[in-house]
Amino acid sequence: MTEGDFTQVKYWFDLAIKAIIGVVVSLIGLDYRAVKTDLVELETAKYHMTTEVEILKNELGHIKRSLDKIDDKLGKAINR
Repeated sequence: MTEGDFTQVKYWFDLAIKAIIGVVVSLIGLDYRAVKTDLVELETAKYHMTTEVEILKNELGHIKRSLDKIDDKLGKAINR
């Protein structure tokens, strides 16, 4: 094997290694982007669900207070 052949083989080997590294980095980048998108969607869904839960808690508290008032009025009416 001559010096030129060895240099050419080394060049192609180096190029193949760099291509493999580039493909691996690209795949990791795509996976990272997908995970990041999923995380943003989950955070948005969590925010909406938290908001809905708070609204339902307030409505339930209002209904409970109304039922307590009705119960008190019925109790007073029965005791008369």
